[in-house]
Amino acid sequence: MNSDNRQKDGRTPYEKDIDRITFSRSFRRLGRKTQVHLLVKDDHIHTRLSHSLEVGCVGRSLGVMIGQWLRDKRKEKAHQEDFDWPSALGEIVQAACLAHDIGNPPFGHAAEDAIRRWFQERMNDDTARLKDGFRPGEIDDLRCFDGNAMAFRVVTHKEFYGEHGGMRLTYATLGALLKYPWTSHFSGSNKNKFSCFTTEYDCLCEIAGELGLPEKTRDEDEHKAEYARHPLAYLVEAADDICYRVLDIEDAIELKLLPEHMLYEQFSQLLGSDLSEEQRHLLDDGSISWHTKNGLLRGKMIGRMTEEIVDVFKEHYDAIMEGRFESDLVSKSHGNSICLAIETLYKAKHLDKEIYQNQRNIPLELGVYSLLTTLLQASLEAARELVSGGKLSYKTKIIKRFVKYDPGDELSGGSLYRMVMLFLDYVTGMTDEYATFINQQLLGLGT
Repeated sequence: MNSDNRQKDGRTPYEKDIDRITFSRSFRRLGRKTQVHLLVKDDHIHTRLSHSLEVGCVGRSLGVMIGQWLRDKRKEKAHQEDFDWPSALGEIVQAACLAHDIGNPPFGHAAEDAIRRWFQERMNDDTARLKDGFRPGEIDDLRCFDGNAMAFRVVTHKEFYGEHGGMRLTYATLGALLKYPWTSHFSGSNKNKFSCFTTEYDCLCEIAGELGLPEKTRDEDEHKAEYARHPLAYLVEAADDICYRVLDIEDAIELKLLPEHMLYEQFSQLLGSDLSEEQRHLLDDGSISWHTKNGLLRGKMIGRMTEEIVDVFKEHYDAIMEGRFESDLVSKSHGNSICLAIETLYKAKHLDKEIYQNQRNIPLELGVYSLLTTLLQASLEAARELVSGGKLSYKTKIIKRFVKYDPGDELSGGSLYRMVMLFLDYVTGMTDEYATFINQQLLGLGT
């Protein structure tokens, strides 16, 4: 891909992917969705939007660096190829990174867990009435609800062209986005993670066919396959891992959950020659704020981790390309690496508990579960009434007026699963504030 391959407006197909994601309503709403810390007033704490933008920057760097390596690796053929490896791979990975959280519900992972638990509590019993009207694969989709699968649904079947291709992103970007290229049917053997609901399975198969993703396993009874990841999906995952591991510490420091000097104590020596003499003086200057010092350390850490991930990708290149690589890239780093050091720090200092399970979040997570219970219960009751074709209750009529849906998604007819998924589109697309507002209306507490 060179300048001659650009569209009339001067953009490459992958730059168009970036722009379509960036200008979408779903992406815009990420600015008012929780990343980790619920209902904080501090403007410096990450939202889903700022996190996605930062992951996109790191992902672009990873893609460019791997693209440069591949270009040099193929230099004997390079003069015959009409393809700009660094730019193309950087744009593809950046686009997928921008979209990686686009399907996550409000209130961060607390809401994702709440949705799963709500359906599990009502569907795990073989006699549970809630299971009536659903097929086994559809029940798995709901009990194992995953924001990754909702992201894939948003970009392929929501937004812009709706059921006719969604955002119409390139196959390469969609492949890089598929962190878990299988349905919930295979999630049990994959830590309950998956990137495709039953509704989008045909789209997954089309992408896998176009990109040549190898089949890992196939269930002939269910007529479903589990595919190997696209090679660039590993870079998208690594960019996310790098950002949240470093920036979640920075956010926790901002909220005084961790000591402000933690990054300095743990990583200033390990960064070694990465720090210039001027930067070392700045870090040792008692008059400089920890905000400034931590910002410097964060940048250096991310830079080093990016280089380390590129080395790991190169080391395992053959296995990745053949669909045999069964790990993430960060955990395969070794030696005197920042990636390894930060994982060791999380375990030694129990940072997962300090950051994600702190005392402040416990009552808030309970509130999120109660809020989601109200929204999901009302949605399911309305879905059953709408599918039945009978007379609608007053409450369902009001709920139907609340729900915003795209052309082709009319709230009438079809299967119960389809109707519930349309309501889940609505609920997961809410911002924190809007979900709170709708919850208050349903409880009769609104004004």
